[in-house]
Amino acid sequence: MLRLLRNKPDKKKDVSDADLLARFQRSGKAEELLPLYERHAELIYALCLRYLGSPQRAEDAGMEIWAVLIDKLPKHDISNFRSWLQTTVRNHCLMQLRREKRDPLQQADGAFMQSDRLLHLKDEPNHQEEDTRPLYHCIKQLKEEQRRCVQLFYLTDGESYQSIAETMNLSVGRVRSHLQNGRRNLKICLEGRANSTE
Repeated sequence: MLRLLRNKPDKKKDVSDADLLARFQRSGKAEELLPLYERHAELIYALCLRYLGSPQRAEDAGMEIWAVLIDKLPKHDISNFRSWLQTTVRNHCLMQLRREKRDPLQQADGAFMQSDRLLHLKDEPNHQEEDTRPLYHCIKQLKEEQRRCVQLFYLTDGESYQSIAETMNLSVGRVRSHLQNGRRNLKICLEGRANSTE
């Protein structure tokens, strides 16, 4: 992908995104998608870097986006390609972060409290022997709305701030607040339990 950024093509500048997209959707040939992908390679890389945090991961995700575009573009009627692409790249990166099942208790500093990163409470497969009873005990101690938000966001696949807000009839801001307070209270509870067993 870095090669595409270094060698950005100048040809076909006068051809619109819509025209390039229509050509690919008519033919279905990957080579017809390449000019459109090259035109937006810098945007794709920048978005991936923003969400994933490292150049190597951003480059890998950028190459994965190529496959996503080949798969999804023929199935969608797209009026604004750039906007659609930004949403697609963002969702791809956020789903990747969710698949990694990051522990929110290790991300509990202020920089992550209001971030869009999707974090997850479930353990990695190779840590299944770890005792999760203290975590679930502490979840039960949360106030009802905090508990529901934490369970929906971290223990249910595919839930987002927006979907939780709709389910619970809350604003997105309230959902974020409940998640932030829930993470803080979980951390306090777990640290208290750990100290009491020492």
